[in-house]
Amino acid sequence: MTNNDILKRIRYTFDYNDAKMISIFGHAALEVDRATIIGWLANEEEPEFVEMEDFLLATFLNGLIIEKRGQKE
Repeated sequence: MTNNDILKRIRYTFDYNDAKMISIFGHAALEVDRATIIGWLANEEEPEFVEMEDFLLATFLNGLIIEKRGQKE
């Protein structure tokens, strides 16, 4: 399973739209745009597909933790 697959599964599990995904990345202090999100969520056969690196998935997961639990002091 790739990082892109994990991101897709999380997105569809929680029914997040693009704006929510961007917001979650923002919680972890990373700015991404809608085109980047679309590239990560595209199928491997599609021309806009972009492979998601490990640190980007880790950043998203950190943002998701902050979204669900709140910022740690």
